Amino acid sequence: MGEQAVPTENVRNVLVLGHTGTGKSTLVEAMLAATGHTAAHGEGCPTGDHEPEERDRGNSLSLALASCTYDGVKLNLLDAPGGAEALGDAYPALLAADTALFVIDATVGLQPQDEQLWRACAEWGIPRVVFLNKFDLDRARYQATIDQLREHYGKVVAPVHLPLHSPEGITGVVDLLHCCVVEFPGDRRCDAELEEGLREQANANREALIESVVENDDELLERYLEGDTPSTEEIAELFAHGIAESGFFPVLCGSASEGHGVELLLDFLVEESPSPAEAPHPLPHDGPTVLYVAKTFSDQYVGRINLLRVLSGAVRSDDELVCTRTGDRERLHALFSLRGRDQLPVTGANAGDIVAVAKLHDVATGDLLTADGAAPELTLPTAPPGFHRVSLEPVSAGDDDKLSMALQRIRAEDPSIGTSVDEIAGTRTLSFAGPIHVDTTIARMRRKYGVEVEAQPAPVSYLETIRKQASGIGKHVKQTGGHGQFGVAHIRIQPLPRGEEFQFEDAVVGGAIPRGLIPSVEKGIREAMRTGPLAGYPVVDVGVTLYDGKYHSVDSSDAAFQMAGILAFRDAVAQADPVLLEPLLALELTIPDDLTGAVMADLSSRRGRILGTDTTADSRTLVRAQAPESELGTFAAEYRALTGGRGELTMAYSHHEEAPEAIARRLLEQREPANA
Repeated sequence: MGEQAVPTENVRNVLVLGHTGTGKSTLVEAMLAATGHTAAHGEGCPTGDHEPEERDRGNSLSLALASCTYDGVKLNLLDAPGGAEALGDAYPALLAADTALFVIDATVGLQPQDEQLWRACAEWGIPRVVFLNKFDLDRARYQATIDQLREHYGKVVAPVHLPLHSPEGITGVVDLLHCCVVEFPGDRRCDAELEEGLREQANANREALIESVVENDDELLERYLEGDTPSTEEIAELFAHGIAESGFFPVLCGSASEGHGVELLLDFLVEESPSPAEAPHPLPHDGPTVLYVAKTFSDQYVGRINLLRVLSGAVRSDDELVCTRTGDRERLHALFSLRGRDQLPVTGANAGDIVAVAKLHDVATGDLLTADGAAPELTLPTAPPGFHRVSLEPVSAGDDDKLSMALQRIRAEDPSIGTSVDEIAGTRTLSFAGPIHVDTTIARMRRKYGVEVEAQPAPVSYLETIRKQASGIGKHVKQTGGHGQFGVAHIRIQPLPRGEEFQFEDAVVGGAIPRGLIPSVEKGIREAMRTGPLAGYPVVDVGVTLYDGKYHSVDSSDAAFQMAGILAFRDAVAQADPVLLEPLLALELTIPDDLTGAVMADLSSRRGRILGTDTTADSRTLVRAQAPESELGTFAAEYRALTGGRGELTMAYSHHEEAPEAIARRLLEQREPANA
């Protein structure tokens, strides 16, 4: 039958976030072990990192769910990847979370992806808890990390634990909230004496904790400012409410690899972090059933699996709901919780819970399922777009047949992969977060769908146009016995403003070309514009006037006048001073102030133009710029390296403009062997 649905107040949805290498998945494994669920699938982090690509690289590449029960409360632990090129899964999961647990490596301190994800949580109003990890290592720095967090995020950072050390590593913590010492594995003593230096550090951090908490209560704040320190009971009473409102952000500590501090963390999540009923949420829990798809992935045994957050209402096995994107009805057969790849049957789920379902027809990450197919007014989180553009080319004809379906399924799992189609050039390109994202996607396509592809640099969408007026004659006359072919067209062409693409005017008089054959001339001209005279790129922004011609009552035909149109355009465009147009991209870069000069110099070397700058509130500079697409092929990855991952970037097509003569000449020289 499966387990019964858990009451909303007994659920905790925790999104585990942080920079790659901080020990997120190790912490999740330690939490599972502390709740009696020891993985039996292998070394490392087998529950969360169970995909072959993750085992090969030694870090998380996609979202994983590990559900467990602790002290009568169901914990849905959403383990998100932290690599710069794997953050696509973290963003859709924001709507499934009621608390974000940031795991920070205390030997390193705050890192770029911590900052990026923290900003995302702030934007979505998600409460945050911090776990300082790796206190089994001598180089772990507690006070320096606390000070860095408070300097970066302000007084809202509230230290709750202070580590106790011995030559063997961390042996316990000072619980600054309850004013006691907890010696591992869990012996709590409120009468412990601290040595003088540690006592001073504990008192200073408890003051920081109190300072963070009293900001959430006007009466306590007034008393505190007058010199009256609130009691332990008063601080503890405010604690859970303040976390749910993101009034402050508690900091705990321990060692995930040794299991130290993990039970204290579990106690804290159960007792202090908000349930779905308490956390800020965009929908009322007692409303009609609305399910949100936080993640879609494929399992080699059961096929496609969807992780569903119950935003409101409830869901039971065999319920039938409508996908708001497609309008299709989907029956939810067997529901289950997930613990990595292990499936735990459940009969249903109440508002706030997260469950999984297999074999839905067409449901993807980010979709909503409702009873009537009407989508509620709800903003959905999406990953920042990637700007590493490639085309995926099939290795064989057999792979070509399977590529489209494989891409469709991969993008259902990972909607951060963008697609764009150049209608003029007829090419399709994909955008990724970076080269690693490309490599892991190719590996997954090979393993899951048997498709072999190679990544090629995305083609730059050059165009051609003209700079002056010209005339041309197209004469297609052939006699082959029987009916021949006869069509003559006289045209004038002129440049149009950028973006006008094409205009056709019929100025034929006196029946020189019958009305029924004039569309054939236009069709031929449009066909000729697909291949320009310089390098074979499409021709745009040209106005064409058909003003004269000749026809034969027997030999003229649609095909003959199409060919006449092609020949006339080729004749005219060669005399109209054709030029090459290159695409320019609009860029917005948010750069740490100390790196602005280096980034601007790099942009300048890529023929970039700075259009404007603004300062932001967090010591960063917003730069708006334009640069040729041909110069930006590797820019996203190099910008990430240049800013140490601290910069943010958006790029979008702006317009085409005439390429500088030296650039055009070099490009045409490169094209000559291919066109020979």
